[in-house]
Amino acid sequence: MNQTMIRFIQNLLENVNVPVHFIAPPYDNLTWLDSGLRASLPNASAGAMPLDKWFAQLMPQTIYYVADTFHCCYSVLGLPQSQSFMLCGPVLLEEISQETFLDIARNMGIPKESHHILKNYYSHLPSFQAVHLFQNIFTTLADNIWGKEKYNIQFIDFNAMDKWYETHRLYQNASDTAQVSLPMIEVRYALENQVLDAVSKGNEQKAQELAARLCSCFSPQEVVCSLRDFMDYTLAFNTLLRKKVEEAGVHPMHIDQRSSQHVRKIEQITAKGQCYPIMLQMIHTYCHLVQTHRRTDYSLLTQKVLAYISADLAGDLGLKAMSERLSVNASYLSALFKKEMGVPLTDYVNRQRMEQAKKLLIITVLPVKTIAQECGISDVYYFNRLFKKVTGYTPKAYREKTNREQESIETGIAWP
Repeated sequence: MNQTMIRFIQNLLENVNVPVHFIAPPYDNLTWLDSGLRASLPNASAGAMPLDKWFAQLMPQTIYYVADTFHCCYSVLGLPQSQSFMLCGPVLLEEISQETFLDIARNMGIPKESHHILKNYYSHLPSFQAVHLFQNIFTTLADNIWGKEKYNIQFIDFNAMDKWYETHRLYQNASDTAQVSLPMIEVRYALENQVLDAVSKGNEQKAQELAARLCSCFSPQEVVCSLRDFMDYTLAFNTLLRKKVEEAGVHPMHIDQRSSQHVRKIEQITAKGQCYPIMLQMIHTYCHLVQTHRRTDYSLLTQKVLAYISADLAGDLGLKAMSERLSVNASYLSALFKKEMGVPLTDYVNRQRMEQAKKLLIITVLPVKTIAQECGISDVYYFNRLFKKVTGYTPKAYREKTNREQESIETGIAWP
């Protein structure tokens, strides 16, 4: 299944002329990555791309978005159960205007008589100006091969090109005591509110785009702040997102664990440039919570019931236990739940338990008895009957059938 998905993404990208390479160790001959650009440019101060040593230290289950000094972008992620990497790019995620081109040439020390080499290079690069559409291709791939929220995202800019600090370049001649621009503050607050609004609606693409704009709105005075100041801003941003998601109808029990994880990551930051990737990861997490757990169409009582079921399928989720926990009449709760959900509470709980059982049968080798207990059913014989009633298969037959199907899909598809 993983190999099929990787092949699909490879074909998708190559159909829009984005180069896709599979790199295996040793990573010692990567000069082809820029089609020999650096080797053909005299006095190019960028030097060779330092990717050979960089690949050796990449972390598993991580998407890397890499930008080089020529504003060319790459995405890199490791193949499951392999030391190989899938590298996509170079690709342009922004328009290279004449002003930008001259700025790059000047920074790289490229003489005017060699400008045509760089222009020719850019003319042959694929352009993917919908940045987050490009990034969503890889988050979709990661969701499928690793599972939602079970991977990290890192943005890396070689040669000090981190977008988080771009504002500093624009104001590099300003003094440290420069006054904060009032219009800039107003723009920043407006963008913050727009990011929060997008997250509350589960619109990750819009939220990520607005966050990129937000990071360009820091004044010189703020750019030279300490690492602790950057960390405190990121912590505050996490709090704002958390409250906005709660207002959107996500139960706090879903929010609290994710929020705590983000706080721990923020407190482990060792450089300012790590803040922006964590902000993007927070946006991804909270948008996913909204998309998955928002229950605004249901009454508050039904929302609480759904939250309890989702949080602990192994617990006592019977009507009597639930009504006592929520301090409501059992008959009233039963009627309300069936009216809003379309099925009785017991049927809904059993359905959720069987869905969880199917996942455990596929992704684990746990005995059926243990899986039954994990799903809140102590009687394995009753579990077997219920599972067959819902799926048409016994748990053992379902596991064998799924394994055969997966093997038939993957058989004959070799790693690149």
